Amino acid sequence: MMIKYDYHTHTSHSFDSNASMKSMIERAIAIGLEEIAITDHIDFTWPECEIISPLGIAANMKAIQAVWAKYAGKIKVLAGIELGLRPDLAEVGRKIVAEHDFDIVIGSAHEIDGIDFYYGHWYQGRPKHAAYMLYFENLLATVQACDCYDVLGHLDYVERYGRYDDKSLHHGDYQEVIDEILKTVIQKGKGIEINTSGYANGLGHPHPQMPGIKRFVQLGGEVITVGSDAHAPGRIAGNFDDVYKILQSLGIKYITRFDKRHPQFVKI
Repeated sequence: MMIKYDYHTHTSHSFDSNASMKSMIERAIAIGLEEIAITDHIDFTWPECEIISPLGIAANMKAIQAVWAKYAGKIKVLAGIELGLRPDLAEVGRKIVAEHDFDIVIGSAHEIDGIDFYYGHWYQGRPKHAAYMLYFENLLATVQACDCYDVLGHLDYVERYGRYDDKSLHHGDYQEVIDEILKTVIQKGKGIEINTSGYANGLGHPHPQMPGIKRFVQLGGEVITVGSDAHAPGRIAGNFDDVYKILQSLGIKYITRFDKRHPQFVKI
């Protein structure tokens, strides 16, 4: 495994994980990682989640600082978040990020009209192409409105929970809007993550797929992080070897690490 940084992980501070920070960090140490970012959810979806209070974020940051000190010298633990982005809550997101000393902020779009794609019923009554197009159009509006993040999470996430006999997503079918998303991200000085959860969900590829990564670079994008989206220790750095092969095939020689939200390029 050539990639030593897992920049997308969840613990029991997220509503959808039962993993302790200790178990996640010790697994990362055991497999030889140099850095792990704890990026628990801050989402605004209702009714499944409520906006996390400043007290809740502060408690999470305190827990990360405690393990950072405990494991100093063995692994670097970064304080991050996965912020659920919405165009109508751009100012709320800015306020949350400004008030806390994060190392990295992943910006992700998990829902439309208060319905998270995870629950499946958002897809009901929507033909696949129409559903996926709506997702990308919403994501474009989101990145146009929001700048309170460092890397855009799992670009083609909508495929993960698609309720179709064939839920495969082909970037060429949505290229124009995907290009506008990537151009906006690049113009704002942001990056993308390569999220390996697509392998864990049986898709056989990361988010975004190789065409999305390639297009990001063609358009001038440079900031790329790699994250497993692990919600349990066994998925930490999952399929990083596959991502390394993709990067290698595309001629990408660097990935990005963050320190207090400042990107640094690391040769792989």
